[in-house]
Parts: sequence; C-alpha cells; structure tokens
Amino acid sequence: MSDYQKKGFLTEDFRLFHLRSSGVTRPEFHYHEFYKVLLLVSGSGSYTVEGCRYGVQSGDVVLVGSHQVHRPEFEAGAVYERIILYLSPEFLRRASGPNCDLTECFRGEGGHVLRPGEAERKQFFALAASLERELGEEDYGQRILCAGAVLELLVRIGRLLRRTDAPQPG
Repeated sequence: MSDYQKKGFLTEDFRLFHLRSSGVTRPEFHYHEFYKVLLLVSGSGSYTVEGCRYGVQSGDVVLVGSHQVHRPEFEAGAVYERIILYLSPEFLRRASGPNCDLTECFRGEGGHVLRPGEAERKQFFALAASLERELGEEDYGQRILCAGAVLELLVRIGRLLRRTDAPQPG
C-alpha cells in the first residue's frame, strides 16, 4: 500500500459528488480509506481496481472497497460524467446486519464493475438523483432521507450482485 498515494478524506457518513469533465482523466493509482460507488452517467473508458482492468460505459456501476488500489482512464474529448458516492466504513458497519453485510458489494468476488439492466440502471440513477436533490435541502428529516436513499442503493446493488445472471462487463 505504501507504493500508492492515499487520496481524499471523509469526515461524515457519506458524501456525494456529481462531476463532469472532458479532459484526459488518468490519475495515478491511489486508494481511499472509505468505500466508493461510481455511477457512470456518460462516457466510456476503463477502470482498474486491484490490478483488474475493466472496460466501462455509460450506465455502469464501479465498486471500490476501502484501501483498494484503483484508477480511472478516460480519453480527451470524451465527456466523462459520473456520480460518486463516498461511504465511511463506520457507516457501513453500523447499517449492516446479520444477513446483510453492506461491505460485501465491494469485495470484488464477481468483479468491481456491474453493468445493470435497464430497469436496475433506472432505479440506481433515480435513487442517486433523489439523494442529490435531498442533499441540497435543509428540511426536516433531510439526513434520514439521505441515509435511506444511500442504504436502498447499496441493498439493491447487493441484491443484483447476488443474482447468478447479474450482467458484468468482460
């Protein structure tokens, strides 16, 4: 791990970013102490996690566990839009239960990239959009609704990963 740079920090349970870029995206390999879910809104390229390189395209979900070395690669000129969700290990530990370990999604047993079908993709992006909207509010119960959207997204990803026919890129 000492050969790679630790990037980013997280002081809350979760944080959402919605980013869009069109330049070359090829940062150095790095890791985080938190977990990361990336929903690729647009663009195509590759994502390397723990030495495995995956081709990614719009609609894909990338799952990166705590301390897993990774790097995205997107070429210049291509629009690379993504929704990134950082999750604290403590939040996942508290939210997990005896028959639902939320860190299971990030172990990479079936790979680190998931290519959901149309129905699942719409559901994932709708949950992310709802979370993004709610994070912009300061209304009664805002944090509870945000946590609920995050947890529903993780449970639905976990359920899809457990299906034997879950589509994954080669």
